[in-house]
Parts: sequence; structure tokens; C-alpha cells
Amino acid sequence: MKSKNNKRSIHKKSRQKKTQNNLNHRIGKIKTANEKLKEALRRSKVLNRALFEHSPVGISIRTHSGDLLFVNKAWKKIWGLTTRQVKINDRKTRHLPLSKRYPYLKGKISKFKRVFQHGGELFLPELKVEHQKTGATMWISQYYYAIQDRHKKVEQIVILTQDITEPKTAEMALREIDTRFRTIVENVNVGVYRTTGDPEGHFVQVNPAMVKMFGCKSLKELLETKVLDLYYDRKERKKFIKELKRKKFVRNREILLQKKDGKSIWVSVYARAQFNDKGQVKWIDGVLEDITKRKQKEDQLRALSLIDDLTELYNRRGFMTLAEHQLKIASRKKKAVILLFIDLDNLKAINDEFGHSIGDRALIEMTNILKATFRKYDIIARIGGDEFVVLTSETGATRAKDLYIRLQTSLESFNKKTKLPFVLKLSIGWAHHNPEKPQTVNRLLSMADRSMYRHKQSKKGLQKVSE
Repeated sequence: MKSKNNKRSIHKKSRQKKTQNNLNHRIGKIKTANEKLKEALRRSKVLNRALFEHSPVGISIRTHSGDLLFVNKAWKKIWGLTTRQVKINDRKTRHLPLSKRYPYLKGKISKFKRVFQHGGELFLPELKVEHQKTGATMWISQYYYAIQDRHKKVEQIVILTQDITEPKTAEMALREIDTRFRTIVENVNVGVYRTTGDPEGHFVQVNPAMVKMFGCKSLKELLETKVLDLYYDRKERKKFIKELKRKKFVRNREILLQKKDGKSIWVSVYARAQFNDKGQVKWIDGVLEDITKRKQKEDQLRALSLIDDLTELYNRRGFMTLAEHQLKIASRKKKAVILLFIDLDNLKAINDEFGHSIGDRALIEMTNILKATFRKYDIIARIGGDEFVVLTSETGATRAKDLYIRLQTSLESFNKKTKLPFVLKLSIGWAHHNPEKPQTVNRLLSMADRSMYRHKQSKKGLQKVSE
């Protein structure tokens, strides 16, 4: 019996020891896990502290009532405050109403209060504030996030503050530059535009000067107009695009365009092409200057160099230029041409007796007679003091003798009807241009001059020079 009780006692002790060992093992595991948790917590605190202190973003933590709990280095740097100044400043402002504590939140206080009272988050991307140390204007962005307990009660507010003064200032500077640029573009007297680079061309942007330049009623009307439709010669558009592709820009190119009403307009173009990935012209940015008046002035000056001041007929240079062109056409079309050489016989006598002003009157009257006698498309010129020439095509109705008779008739009629202290007298010669045996203008002039001289000498009739 005693042996049986001993066995029970030994077995009981064994079970107690085993239970104790299991308990000790569990306690050891708990201690190990606890140490790991402590180490993880320590690391987490170190990491959070490092992130908090070394974050480039200013971080501040406040209670739900607004008291400041923590700030990091970046926050103090943004506001230019030391740790001591932060505490002093917080004591001075903690009892102020929110509108005075945060004057830069004007108009946003209600949203701000809602986060502090009811939780949630708030992001304010741009706030104009005053630097607490220097008083200078600066720009910040702020993000507010409420930390709540398990009963949804706000315990703390985390505020992330970022100094955006530099990018904001740059943005404002760019905006000001853009505004100035737009002001210049909108008010400048030259046309500024952007078009597509396709053959027809579509306007993307134009300034008011362009609208006025092309006689459009509105900006919309010009934007809806194809660029190609403004070209006087549509082939010029292809040449223009081809040059842009080759040189990437066009400078001081003069192009004849047309307004919406069809009137022509000369422009000087400066344009630069922008290309896409395939090397095709995507955009064309350019400036147009209306040079119509300048071109007209150039034409006038060019005309003056070819026109006789007194009679407004072609001068020698003008006659030579047009006559050479006319002879080429006559040779190509196999048409004969007559060149008449006319000399006002008594001009010297008129000048000597009545003065040069009356002599000029005689030359003008001679011009009127020639204009009335010959056709509009005949070339009439004064090539010397008292020498005139006429280049006309030879047809059945305009043979030299017929022209001579017609001119003499006009002259006689003038002398009879006009009451002047002089009469006009002419000597006339001519030369014939045969397209089968073409002659130069100078050669024809020489031949007609000799013919005129013989007529002056003989006054017996018109003699034709033969070669």
C-alpha cells in the first residue's frame, strides 16, 4: 500500500515539474517576444525621429485645442525660429482666436476648424504668408491631418508645411513675362501666328493685327480660313513649305497674298518650323509684316526710272526694256513689227523765240497727238529732247505709210484747231522688223533714225530703209 502511494507521489511531482518547465518555456518566449517588440519599438522611434527631424518638409504637431507639441528642424527653418523662440511665440499666441493666430488662413478658417473639431484632412496648396523673423512675403503649402482615438475624438493634428516661395516666385515671374509677351503680341502692328504644316495649312493662333491685315471681321473668321486660300499664287505655298523643311526657317521672304475680299497684299515673312518625330513640319510659327505700301513705292520708283518726267511717256531706258521684250514675242509668234522714229522739227526755234516753258508745252502737245493716233498697247516713248519713237505690230491696218498719213492728219488738225503762237512740224522715218530676219532694238533705231533724217532733208515723202 505504501509502495503504491509513493508511485503516485512521484508521478504527481513529475507532472508538476513538466508543467513548470512548460510555463518557464512560455514565459521565456514571451520575454523574447517582448524584447523583440521593445527593440522594434525602439527602432521605430529612432526611424520616426529621424524622419521627423530630418524631413525636408516642415512638420508640426498640435493638440486638438491648438497647443503646439512638436516641431522639426525643417519647420523651424521655414519660419526662421529657434526652439526657444518657438516656445515663446506659442505662449504668446495660444490664447488668440484662430483668425489672428493664422491670418494667412483668411477665408479658410471654417475648413481649418472642421479638421480640428471633427477630424479628417485638409490640403491648402498656396498660402501667402509673412516670414515671422524677417517679415518678408513668402509662399507655403500646408497639409492637415487629424489623429483620432478609438472614439473618433480628435487628439492631435499633424501639419506638414512646405516652403514653395522659390517655385511660386518663378511661376509668377513666368506668368508676368507671359502676360507682357501676350500684351506685346496683342498690340504689335505686325501679324503673329501659328499654323499647321500641312499643304493647306490651318491657323492655330493669330493676333489682332493679323485679323486686321487680312480684312477679317473677327478672330474666328481668320482661324476658320485655310492658309492656302490666302496665297495669291497657290504654288508659293509649296515652295514655302519646301524651303522650311530644308532650312528650318524662312527670313525676310516677300510673298504676295490676298485679303478676304480678294485684294492683294504684299508681306515680308519670318517663320520657323517645328518638326514631329517623323521629321514632318508640325507647327509653323511666324511674323508677317505688311509691306504693300513699300512695294508700291518701289514700283513707283521703278516706274520713274523708266518714265519721262515731262511727258509721262517711256524714256529711252523704258523703251529699250519693253521693246526688247516685244521683239522676242514677235519673233516667237512670227509677227512683223514697225518702229517709227519721229522728230519735232522746230523745237529749237520755239524755245529760242518763246522760251523753254512754251517748248515744254509743245512737247506735251506732241505727246497728246501721239497718244490719240496710236493704240494703247503700242509702245510710245520720248528717247531724246525732241525725238519720239513708236513700236507697233504691222498689220494690214497699220502699215508704215498708213501710220504716217494718220499721224500727219492728226498734226494738221491740231495746228488748225489750237490757237498757239507756233505750229508743230514733224520728220518721220521707220524701220521694219522681219521675224524671219530678226533685228536688235538698237539696229532698228539706227535704221529708223537714218530714214527720218532723209525725210527731214527731202520733205518729199517717207523713204523706207532696206537692208
